[in-house]
Amino acid sequence: MQITLPDDLDLQSQAIEAGFATVEDYVRVLLERDAERVAIQQGIDDMRAGRVRPLEEFDAEFRRKHQIPSQS
Repeated sequence: MQITLPDDLDLQSQAIEAGFATVEDYVRVLLERDAERVAIQQGIDDMRAGRVRPLEEFDAEFRRKHQIPSQS
């Protein structure tokens, strides 16, 4: 993936201040955090739109799919 950053963005200094050894490590963590934020926001949006189901239903389906015995 290619990302274009503004010229005035000093990633080297930010990476060092954040305790990272390389800019690549710093950017990787930033991208991972953003992906987590996007996934959380999607879950919130789904909940608000009513795209939810009871936990018991999900649990039963998950256990069947992964061959996990049901809890008694």
